[in-house]
Amino acid sequence: MRAFALLLAVVLTVVVLYCVYLVLTGQRRGGGDGRSRRKAVWRSRHYSDGGATVIAVSLTTRRGEVLDEHVVLRLPDQESDWQRRFLEARQEAEERAFHLNSGD
Repeated sequence: MRAFALLLAVVLTVVVLYCVYLVLTGQRRGGGDGRSRRKAVWRSRHYSDGGATVIAVSLTTRRGEVLDEHVVLRLPDQESDWQRRFLEARQEAEERAFHLNSGD
């Protein structure tokens, strides 16, 4: 019976230490939102969404995760003047990204 109690105590100690290890390494790897936000940059991007092209400025991490987004224009795909409006919106998004990145 003592052997079983000793084995149970060792197993519980290992489990607790492993949980502490997971918590500590998770925080160091970028689990903290502040550090990944500081290293993120604003970029212009566009993507298709339900029959429309969305032109936006996104706060993006090095891994490509989008943390925040500001939509510049939602342009229907059937728009008669699609190309001109798309290029204007892309230029606006590039300018916003530039100013957002320089305003620390």
